[in-house]
Amino acid sequence: MFFGTPHMGASKDLLLNSLQKLASLAVPKRAFQVESSLLNALESESETLQNITDQFAPLISNFRVFFFWEQERTDLVYTKDYIVDEASAAPILDNTERSGIAADHRGMCKFDKNTDQGFRTVVAALRRYQQEASEVIKQRTARASTAMRDQRWHEAN
Repeated sequence: MFFGTPHMGASKDLLLNSLQKLASLAVPKRAFQVESSLLNALESESETLQNITDQFAPLISNFRVFFFWEQERTDLVYTKDYIVDEASAAPILDNTERSGIAADHRGMCKFDKNTDQGFRTVVAALRRYQQEASEVIKQRTARASTAMRDQRWHEAN
C-alpha cells in the first residue's frame, strides 16, 4: 500500500515549498535543512525516480498493490495545495487498485474512527490480501519447487 507516494515525481518548487512549510511547523528552523539530492530524486522526470520505477516494474506482478492519493489540500500556512497529485500518487497500472483518501497529505494514514471511508477501504483491502495469502503462498511454493527440481535435473544431465 502506497499512501501519497510520488511515483511520477512532483514539481520541485511545490516539493521544496511544501517540505519547508511542513517542517517549519514541527522542527526548529536551525535543525531543518532540505537535502537537494532528495528533492532532485523526487522531481518529475528525475533519473533516480525512473531507475526505481524501472527496477520495480518487473516485480510488481508479484505483489498486490494499492495506491492512495490525498483528496484534500494540505494547509501550508499561507496557502493550501496537494503535496502529491493523484496522477503521481496513483499511476494507472494493470492489476493494481487505487483510491482517494478524504484527507490531506499529513492525515492520509490517520483515522479518527473505524467508520471513516479511508479506514474502511484500507481494512477491506488488507482483509482481502490476508484471505488470498495462503493460496498465493501455496502456488508460489509449488512453482519454486518445480523450478528447483527442473534446475537440478538439468544440472545433473
